[in-house]
Amino acid sequence: MGRVRVFGLAAVLLLMSPALSGCAVACPAIGWVNAVNVELGGNADDAAAVQLCVDGVCAESAPVLPVTDEPLRLSTALPDLATTAPSESPLLLSTAHLDERTWRITFTTEAPDSITIRAVTAAGDVLAERDATLQWQRVGGSERCAGPLEATPIGLDIPS
Repeated sequence: MGRVRVFGLAAVLLLMSPALSGCAVACPAIGWVNAVNVELGGNADDAAAVQLCVDGVCAESAPVLPVTDEPLRLSTALPDLATTAPSESPLLLSTAHLDERTWRITFTTEAPDSITIRAVTAAGDVLAERDATLQWQRVGGSERCAGPLEATPIGLDIPS
């Protein structure tokens, strides 16, 4: 009788092992970026750059260049490590000027809930400013292992 129980227990464990091993599968170590597009409306001709602020940390896009057939110009906002306090978490993002009215902002490690977005002139004057709550949607990866997110585009109207 003891052998039957041991054999039965061994059979149950053998049958359960595929289910148990599925729980131990690790997610791949892959990096990704989260993105949101900023679309300028109204009088966007004077906008030289787009400035983005998250929790008091701001970064500015590269100045607007004429649209050409050249590859996209990217500008990365990296913290000055000499002045960043060790307890601060620097905002790592990149901006790409896609066309005359659209910028794509990518966050290296974050998906902030809210941001402040500004259109500024070459002299640094603010043309328009808006606080926005971001609505993120997964565009890759999985719920279990995460992956890239994309937010609903943000509109920013510049008055005449």
